[in-house]
Amino acid sequence: MRKFTTHLLSFTFLFLTTFLHSQTNKDTYVVLVSMDGFRWDYQKQFNLPNLKEIAKEGVRAKSMKPSYPSKTFPNHYSIVTGLYPDHHGIINNVFYDAQLNESFSLSSDAKNDSRFYGGNPIWNLAEQQGVKTASFFWPGSDIDNRNPSIYKKYDNKIPYGARIDTVLKWLQLPEKQRPHLVTLYFDEPDHTGHNFGPLSPENKKMVIKMDSIMGELSRRLDQLAIGKQINLIIVSDHGMADISDAKKIAVLDYLKPEWLGYKDVINPIMSLQAKSGYQDSIANALKKVPHIHFWKSTEVPKRLHYGTNPRVHDFVIEADKGWSLVTKKSQNVKGGTHGYDNNEKDMHAIFYAKGPVFKVDKTVKTFQNVSVYPLIAHILGLQIGEIDGKLSDVKSALAN
Repeated sequence: MRKFTTHLLSFTFLFLTTFLHSQTNKDTYVVLVSMDGFRWDYQKQFNLPNLKEIAKEGVRAKSMKPSYPSKTFPNHYSIVTGLYPDHHGIINNVFYDAQLNESFSLSSDAKNDSRFYGGNPIWNLAEQQGVKTASFFWPGSDIDNRNPSIYKKYDNKIPYGARIDTVLKWLQLPEKQRPHLVTLYFDEPDHTGHNFGPLSPENKKMVIKMDSIMGELSRRLDQLAIGKQINLIIVSDHGMADISDAKKIAVLDYLKPEWLGYKDVINPIMSLQAKSGYQDSIANALKKVPHIHFWKSTEVPKRLHYGTNPRVHDFVIEADKGWSLVTKKSQNVKGGTHGYDNNEKDMHAIFYAKGPVFKVDKTVKTFQNVSVYPLIAHILGLQIGEIDGKLSDVKSALAN
């Protein structure tokens, strides 16, 4: 009986996999590209002819709203899971998991620990339904047992031109080996925006460079034999706001160490763990801290979709826009940062898209970045589970 059941389950799985694969759009390709920290209004602030041309050939959103908090890893992972950070578990660039008794950070081995990651990334979803995928550095794409058929371990020394060359080679592989979904990540202009500020001459130069790179990528994709089948989607994870040394708060100076558990300061938003019996003491002390706002995790506004994950701990503290949270008053602050309320327009990101499924010369309204996931799934003909994103939010961008 057990043998029959096993065979029946195997047959059912094989039938389901074959059925799902037959439903996918075999002649369709998606190339998803991110430029980290590319603010929504850079195309207004600077002359960016290549993105302007891509918008003319396809679609652009007025802006794309990041998930809260507007940090890099949470938002890149939201884009590819369709889930808010509170639901996929990467709740900040740095956080502590009390159950695992381990901290997550972008500079630690924990970044590659699958136990920190929830959701079903778009490349996993595609692979499960018979669609080959590839990724060049997308955050979260190099996690064991959760990676595409082809992927690269992150190395920021690899030149941008080499990344494009590699993606083009992937798309020219024999059909059986060729990925139909490719994700590609660039770490600029975020780095320059942090160092010099979003509207600085240095960042202007970098943004113009990134615009040129997008133009090169777009043109070279068009020139491929499968060029007319490729849907190019260009996004960013968040924007950037100016900060200065005159606007900083050493928030821990207002709190007694014996009140606190986890307390890493992640400018401009942080989570705080209270030791038993000290929640009220912390709340009363935080009321006296200037240029911040805070919530108990159970009282975070619903629109932020944040606070239910235990990794958020007991308090969420956020500096007012333009202000910084620092560990010590002597800490120097300059340039730009992000992480503020996702209603702040300076935190908004970009969305550009062109290809056979998209309208031409169309501007669509601002939408939440978790809706990129169902959009890609729709283009590739993938079946999806329960997520936070909605295809209806982006359907106006589609030609049919």
